[in-house]
Amino acid sequence: MIKISLDESYVFDLLSIYEVKIESATDLEKKNKLQWSYNFLELEIIESIGKFLFNSIISSKEYSDLKSANKIVFDLVDRAHESELSKLTSDANYTRYLYKIELQQKFFENLVTEVKI
Repeated sequence: MIKISLDESYVFDLLSIYEVKIESATDLEKKNKLQWSYNFLELEIIESIGKFLFNSIISSKEYSDLKSANKIVFDLVDRAHESELSKLTSDANYTRYLYKIELQQKFFENLVTEVKI
């Protein structure tokens, strides 16, 4: 396994994506794989930042907003075969990016390195 450095908010974004996928999964095998990935990432995050900060972030409005934005994006992607959705999808994805920045700024001292155009 390769270990890489990522912005903290990027990692919490990934964690929230796992949550959205777990909640929408209907196939039990897929759901179990997603849950394993979620649990593994959760443990790695806790090892890096501690249980207290982890729990503070998971229970924050910023994390909730980020997860909600991810749910919207995934729902729109599922509807991609419908017309006129590309702008909605792009706007929802940008809103998600803004929530990531808010989470990063509230809980960590460094800035997000990801850039959205």
